[in-house]
Amino acid sequence: MSFHPFNTSPWTPPTSQPSSTSIEGPLTVSRHTTPRDTPPSGSVSPVVATPALPSEPALWSDRYRSLSASNIGGMGQGQTLGAGYGEQRRVLGDLPPQSNQVSPHALASPFMPGVNNGAWGPPVPTRPSHHGHGQQRNQNHRSISLQERLAIAEEKIRELTMENQKLRERNAYPAYTNQSTAYTSPPVSSRSSMVFDNINPSFATVGYGQVAGLGLQRFEDPETCYETSRFVHVGEDQLDKANYSPPPHLVVPILQGTFNFADMPIEYIRPIVWIIAHRIPKSSSESSGLKAAVNALASRLGLPRNTDPTGILVRSIIEGAKPLCFTSCGNYLCQQLLERCGMVDKMAFIREIQEDIVPIASDKFGTHVLCKAILTKELEEPISDALIKFGIFESMKTGARRLWREYLEKCRQGRQFEIFTKINEEMVGRWSDLTCINEHGSIAVQQVFEVFGSQELMEPCFAEILADIARISNNQFGHFAITKLIGYPQLYRRTCEAILTSYPPVAVTHHGVNFAKIALTEGGRGSIVKYVEAICSHDDGRTPGIVAIATSSIGKAHLTFVLSCLTPAEHVRVRQTCRAYSTTLRNSQSGNDLLRSLGLMHAVGVRHRAGSG
Repeated sequence: MSFHPFNTSPWTPPTSQPSSTSIEGPLTVSRHTTPRDTPPSGSVSPVVATPALPSEPALWSDRYRSLSASNIGGMGQGQTLGAGYGEQRRVLGDLPPQSNQVSPHALASPFMPGVNNGAWGPPVPTRPSHHGHGQQRNQNHRSISLQERLAIAEEKIRELTMENQKLRERNAYPAYTNQSTAYTSPPVSSRSSMVFDNINPSFATVGYGQVAGLGLQRFEDPETCYETSRFVHVGEDQLDKANYSPPPHLVVPILQGTFNFADMPIEYIRPIVWIIAHRIPKSSSESSGLKAAVNALASRLGLPRNTDPTGILVRSIIEGAKPLCFTSCGNYLCQQLLERCGMVDKMAFIREIQEDIVPIASDKFGTHVLCKAILTKELEEPISDALIKFGIFESMKTGARRLWREYLEKCRQGRQFEIFTKINEEMVGRWSDLTCINEHGSIAVQQVFEVFGSQELMEPCFAEILADIARISNNQFGHFAITKLIGYPQLYRRTCEAILTSYPPVAVTHHGVNFAKIALTEGGRGSIVKYVEAICSHDDGRTPGIVAIATSSIGKAHLTFVLSCLTPAEHVRVRQTCRAYSTTLRNSQSGNDLLRSLGLMHAVGVRHRAGSG
């Protein structure tokens, strides 16, 4: 008994029916089927409802609602649908008999959701022959859209290719640009999933970015290797431009302390000097890296001058002398040049910074360079001329006073007193102003008494300070100079006498009160007599100094101390002076306290009440 699968199955293969055949006619089942009409191995596949018109939507469902149940049953018995709908879909996995009917993108994937044809995608319904015009029109429209997208993508590729070419040319000479290492697009790999991989072969050799709106961007990582060829064609003057920036592959290892200076090409010397001159360390590790670079370069200064590395290094330091002097590591490199190189190089270095001597000397780092340079006899004259040209007063009130001290110390040891005479002539009437102007000025005046060496040379400065000792003693910067003078035995007596006899009085602030107490305590009884005479005197119509002391905020405590040291006669002298100026003393609380302690306010009050009664 032979097996007949179609005897038990309700499914009947469709047959071609003539257009005049009625649906109600007899059904004829043919067992001679073609591969196209091969019955499915499972249940009935969903029905594909293909619209008759382009404007009518297509549906893919196993329950197409617009078809009646009778029509659905008819489909299972080989009856054809209406004229507007096609045949059943193929079974999943069955390929067309002709291999050329499989499109290049027959396998749908998540990377190409828009391509829905093929054996693994949704079925492509076939249209009746009388709708051939609409299908051709739709294919033409798809072809035009694809060509437009190809044209846009190719234009974008050309633009990116030209841009990459320009960046490569620009990176060949890094000294002419600020930009860092260029990023270029690599070739598309064979694994890249792109819509046009099988269509346009140009994608295999050029980079891509945002092709056809897909947002695809791929770039290479920046170079990490050292390329000496980048510096071969760069002129020596190019690194001095303001817009120069060293290559990143040099900056990072130097700051990290991982750069190999033993195998360093000579082309790297100038960029490394630039990094030392312009890079301010932001951490201890960066500072250590820069110090290692300075030590590595400084060790090469001991090599013969005629060797290429030493010559390039010396020229690089001289050309970058100004910025090097202002950095913590660069100033040491300059000092090494002044210590190890010949006189020609030293003179060239000083000429390079000739116009900036005072600004460099005022800097906390630059002053070390010039202090080292001025120790050389041949370099002394240009440096001192620059200081004098800038102005003695103007330079001493800046950080250049450090350089002045080194220079004057050297001149004193060499018995060159002409510079001291010149300073005294120019500073007449300006010593007290210099003492009070700022911290540098106060220190510069104190240095006069350390380095001038003789009483004769320092006398003009000392006399001016004693004449204006009240202002200097109560100044926030000047009081340090008075403390310095009191510490010199040969200047102590004159300083204390000036404090006691000063008018206006010194004891009007905390600093002045301390100086007055020192003078009164160390001078003994004679100091008390001089001081009472000075603060109670009203010669030439001036207001007694005791009034200024009593009306100051700190005067009450000081006068209490003074009154405790007076004799009865001196006490009467003070009481008479305060009674004469009682009206002024009543204007302050401390003045009222002084009058009350002397018994003057009580006496006035009793007489007033008696007269009124």
